[in-house]
Amino acid sequence: MEGTLENLQQLVIFALLALGLYIVGCVKLKKALMGWTWQAVFLSALIFLEGVKESEWEILAIALLSLLVKGGVIPWVLKRTADLSHTQWVGEVFLHRTSSLVAAAALTILAYAITQPLLSLVEPALRNGLAIAFALLFYGLLLMVIRKVALVQVVGILLIDNGIFLAGFLLTSGMPLLVEVGVIFDVLIGVLILGVLAQRMILKFDSLNVERLNSLKG
Repeated sequence: MEGTLENLQQLVIFALLALGLYIVGCVKLKKALMGWTWQAVFLSALIFLEGVKESEWEILAIALLSLLVKGGVIPWVLKRTADLSHTQWVGEVFLHRTSSLVAAAALTILAYAITQPLLSLVEPALRNGLAIAFALLFYGLLLMVIRKVALVQVVGILLIDNGIFLAGFLLTSGMPLLVEVGVIFDVLIGVLILGVLAQRMILKFDSLNVERLNSLKG
């Protein structure tokens, strides 16, 4: 039973990586939001499998809370904001789709390289997860640099959060319940604030393109 759960966890971890690459390569905003939503669902599934494997109700509770907030509330807020803005494209700044994926692949290799000294801290079955956690963090930073639509940059921040959340979970074998709950609600509050700011941008500029903010310079 434990071996089956570990195999499922490995599949889920690689699904997180694949979805991260999918988000980086998306050219349409709604597809990027959908990709992040599915990544949040898979991350919750990974935590749920760990809870089943360890028979710990606290981990199961974290998984369900993560699914509710990250897989439900946050995507709803982002989709509602995207619908109000009528924004369809992610907005390229420096890199097109192919170049973005090449950069993401290079960052994935870097993530595997820099996590080698830390692998002994993670249980053997989930060691790939640590490198993938760092890769998600790098993907988030990449999106924030190369895209000019505010909501895509929010998705970048959420990718960073998923990477930190996954790394913390793997390195601590499940962080304490109160810490996990605090992190999840911090992210929720942050997204709500960013959603309000994005709606203000829509009212002011009728666009979520962050380049419009240059017009506010004196």
